[in-house]
Amino acid sequence: MVGMVDDLEKVMRNENKSRVRWGFIWAFTCAVLWGLGYVSLSMLWIVPPFGDWMIFPEGASGYLVATIIMTACTAITFSVVLTFVWVGGQSKLADLPRTILFFKVSKWYALAAAFGGPIAIFGSTIAVGYIGAAFAASAALLCSVVGAIVAKLWYGENITRRAWAGICMIIIGGIFIWNPSQMLAEIMNPAAPDGIWIGYVGGVMSAIGWGMEGAVAARALDITDADTGLVVRFISEALLWIFVLWPISMLVFGIDTMATVIVATLSSPSFLIWIVITGLSLGLCYIALYKSFPLIGVGRGLSVSTLYVPFAMVSLYVFMGAPIAWWLVLGAMIAVLGTFVMYWESGDSLLECTRDCKPALNELKHD
Repeated sequence: MVGMVDDLEKVMRNENKSRVRWGFIWAFTCAVLWGLGYVSLSMLWIVPPFGDWMIFPEGASGYLVATIIMTACTAITFSVVLTFVWVGGQSKLADLPRTILFFKVSKWYALAAAFGGPIAIFGSTIAVGYIGAAFAASAALLCSVVGAIVAKLWYGENITRRAWAGICMIIIGGIFIWNPSQMLAEIMNPAAPDGIWIGYVGGVMSAIGWGMEGAVAARALDITDADTGLVVRFISEALLWIFVLWPISMLVFGIDTMATVIVATLSSPSFLIWIVITGLSLGLCYIALYKSFPLIGVGRGLSVSTLYVPFAMVSLYVFMGAPIAWWLVLGAMIAVLGTFVMYWESGDSLLECTRDCKPALNELKHD
């Protein structure tokens, strides 16, 4: 009997080791794809109609219209690419309608879509357009802090003293990334683009949005499949843009303006090519990130995925010749180190689950 118990414990221990190993593999895969994705995201601002800018309103309104159309097209493309390339490739298409109709779970993916699309991706996209991809990538690092704190307050994900020390390091890195003196100088510069402060607000939006999305999505990932769940998340976002946010944008910026930009965008071959490439990088990066959450927790998943920043900086320099400011490099390295201080463990502590899954399971039983 004792031997049987020992064998069972050994099997469970090996299973936990495999779970943690694959969690880190998925998070690292996310980092690589996320970093490369900033190249294609930057290209969207260069190709027509966004590169020539002739059909857009002047000043900040033009940037907002461009970002609204670009982010909505991103959500639509991600839905299509992930449905047929990823879910279809795994023969899981039949599971998709079941996940959509399972409202106890799909409601969480819809909420994650609201945080991840109109807040995080929108914010990061406008930060790329106004400030640059290197800043946008670095600013989003603060999502680790947001995700960890929300996960702690909401469903008890552990934050140790070491994690708090890591959070302090990330905040210090954030000070370098934002470089307040440089930011104020750019905002006050008469030669700067009109409404450049919106780009910095976009950086804040990306950090808050992705941190909140991670915490919300983890609630659904406890009780459903990550592959079909992520497609439901992007379908929800696409529907939100098409049926809610686009009509509101038409009221604000004018029906003719929005219709002209939408038609020009969807009829631009170069834009369509790069938006598909973006879907194959950032879309699949989302798959990897969502798979890591139930395996190693929101905090660890976000912390390992922050390695996307070095990949983004190297990719932007190699493929686009983009110069990277020293304060961005320093701040990003401090923040990345801080995220590893937060969640890097060794030995048996790595095998401990960082999240209590009972709240999600209880809700599933009692709703």
